[in-house]
Amino acid sequence: MKHFVLKGYAVAVSVLLIGAMLYLMTVLNAEPPAIKVQDTSEAGSVVLPPKLVAGAIAERGTEDMKLTLKGDKLLIDQQSTFLSLNIETNILTTPVAIGDNRLRLDIEEIEIAGLKLSDKQKLNLVRQFGDLPDGVELDVTHRCFYYQLEPVQLSGVKLMLTAIDQSGWHFKIEEE
Repeated sequence: MKHFVLKGYAVAVSVLLIGAMLYLMTVLNAEPPAIKVQDTSEAGSVVLPPKLVAGAIAERGTEDMKLTLKGDKLLIDQQSTFLSLNIETNILTTPVAIGDNRLRLDIEEIEIAGLKLSDKQKLNLVRQFGDLPDGVELDVTHRCFYYQLEPVQLSGVKLMLTAIDQSGWHFKIEEE
């Protein structure tokens, strides 16, 4: 009986090892999914897919501010300290391109540490106490942020944001 139990364990371990080896071989041979850049009919422009843009936006975040693109919404999650209290601010926005490399972030929802205030009051708190990055303006009346983007520069070419839609972020290509 003891001999059978050892054989049973040996078979089970062997099956698991073979399965693990097959899995590793599959994973190691698999190519990462390609991110497709849409071919546009308009010469001198390119459409970057939301997944690619989401990665670039996430990289712009800092330790205190996380940026997450979810579908057509941009979530800004900021941690700050005020009077020795940790304050978490979450702002859900919809990005809209409004001109060459100018972005408007329409504010859909705003939450500041669970405060039960009107959105206008919350936005006034952000304007008064928030540490907005350079180039970001808050318009409380129109419930939006404005941001002037720097051109994306790649090998002697500049990409200038012109539009955003479901297919992706549209850029005009300019040679330097």
